[in-house]
Amino acid sequence: MNQRWHSQLICFGRFMLGLVFLYASVGKILDPKGFAENLIAYRIFDSPQMLKYVAVTLPWIEWFCGILLVLGAFVRSVSSLTTVLLFVFLAGMVSALWRGLEIHCGCFGSQHETIGALSLLRDGFFFLVSLVVFLSPVDPYSLQGFLNNRRMRLVDSSS
Repeated sequence: MNQRWHSQLICFGRFMLGLVFLYASVGKILDPKGFAENLIAYRIFDSPQMLKYVAVTLPWIEWFCGILLVLGAFVRSVSSLTTVLLFVFLAGMVSALWRGLEIHCGCFGSQHETIGALSLLRDGFFFLVSLVVFLSPVDPYSLQGFLNNRRMRLVDSSS
């Protein structure tokens, strides 16, 4: 695969992942109580204070990750964070299924999607996309890539 095609594919993956994180965050930001109820159903948090903290902060972390991925800023750092988040989300869903819980995913702030094969496949796909973005060089179509290329041109012209 040639370099330009690879860069475009990484750009598409980064941009798509950013939009997914933005979309996933909005419902949770608008309804933190509903998101907290989804988190309670997972039976992971013993502390109500920790549950409140996660219900309020996680959607904003997702939102900032989405914005930064769409812009292409801090791509390596943000994609490492989204990869870890998606791994944790997958582990939580697998744990709930393993324990026989029939609960709502809470993935996109929806109260209607029950955890199952579709949610696992979808989040698994996003995990792989995030991992590829993390492991790949920053694409030149990102803000970070643009600034890196500009810096290199300035260094080359001053030599």
